[in-house]
Amino acid sequence: MGKQRALTAAVSAGTAVLLAAGCSSGGGSGSDRTAPAQAASSPAPVTRATASAATVSDSVTKAPPFPGGKVVARAANVAGNRELDIKGGVGSGILSVQVHCEGKGRLTVAVEPLGVSFPFACEAGRVSAIGNEFDLKRPHTPGTVRVTASAGVRWAITVGRQDGAGRSAS
Repeated sequence: MGKQRALTAAVSAGTAVLLAAGCSSGGGSGSDRTAPAQAASSPAPVTRATASAATVSDSVTKAPPFPGGKVVARAANVAGNRELDIKGGVGSGILSVQVHCEGKGRLTVAVEPLGVSFPFACEAGRVSAIGNEFDLKRPHTPGTVRVTASAGVRWAITVGRQDGAGRSAS
């Protein structure tokens, strides 16, 4: 329970920073848990960080669930770096990125061509979870998600797309 509370507090602090800052240009080391998505293009997408403590059933051997919308990229039980194509490119509407990781180290997710990225600290012996949503006003084609992970970190990712405000794509 203490670890879950610490994760929730760290995520809440990161979420508040993300919501206050939006997508900002420039670097910065970010926190150990979450950091504002960094944008290099204009206009910047609106982002919302969502995260929860991973449950006992969460793992990196299966991609995180995406309950609504259309899955456009997915990978599970990955060690090291990988780039995934986003099927159909980065469309307008909400693009959701859900990540689980396990192992001591750092993981960074970058979404191109949006020019946004977010780092995340992973822990040994437990599954950590983070999510980020990008509310896009115009489509970008093609699109990729690049994950960079420290040695010893295993991860799983699901990228999903919803059209409009909360309406799921078919």
